[in-house]
Amino acid sequence: VSPGCRGAQGRLAYKLLHDLFANYSSALRPVEDTDRALNVTLQVTLAQIIDMDERNQVLTSYLWVRQTWLDAHLTWDKDEYGGIDSIRIPSSYVWRPDIILYNNADERFGGSMETNVVLRSDGHIMWDSPAITKSSCKVDVSYFPFDGQRCRLTFGSWTYNGNQIDLRNQLDTGDLTDFVENVEWEMLGMPATRNVITYGCCSEPYPDVTYTLLLRRRASFYVFNLLLPCIMVSFLAPLGFYLPADSGEKVSLGVTVLLALTVFQLLVAESMPPSESVPLIGE
Repeated sequence: VSPGCRGAQGRLAYKLLHDLFANYSSALRPVEDTDRALNVTLQVTLAQIIDMDERNQVLTSYLWVRQTWLDAHLTWDKDEYGGIDSIRIPSSYVWRPDIILYNNADERFGGSMETNVVLRSDGHIMWDSPAITKSSCKVDVSYFPFDGQRCRLTFGSWTYNGNQIDLRNQLDTGDLTDFVENVEWEMLGMPATRNVITYGCCSEPYPDVTYTLLLRRRASFYVFNLLLPCIMVSFLAPLGFYLPADSGEKVSLGVTVLLALTVFQLLVAESMPPSESVPLIGE
């Protein structure tokens, strides 16, 4: 392609951008018929589990969130603009669905990054944005360190009900192809389900997409550093009954074993949430 053709393509792209947004407003829902719901498709890719805070019951994860929808006001004939089929523009230029994480546990309540969107000539918009999320997760540590957790990520619109935005999941599971293995947790799966819930505040239904992270703890670290020493110290406890009373070491051995078990109990309690479910190792 000659340099002159590249320059022509650039001028056509500027003209296309000017023509599209001359009378466009990103504040209103982009539909021709306001009585019909706008279909929004959601797909989440789990890139990394950054931290699982069992004590505060907060999961920190790194996600790639993809949203696609149809903007009826941003279409063009690509033959009139030199065959330009798609352009990449800042996401703040177009209307975006207010999809947020319902069970967010971040005090700043930060959203996704302001990345570009891909706009196609037929009006379809694809918005890929990375996000580091902190979500609340109910942690059950009864079988620590051989426990498994089910953490949910629930996405939905905050202001648009089901009659205005029809939120659906693109696949029946989250994307784990680019997942970075975690040293403490093993990822078993990430199924996705669509729910339609009617809340007490409103009579309209609100659809959401819930991704369930199925996690299993890698127990090798805790077996060698916590479980085996605790078992060895516990075996020393009955030896105090075999020592003769006149040896002078009976009380010292009993107190030493008691202090060692207390230290291991404190180590377990530091990482566990203050709940009624006591881990078996603590018992």
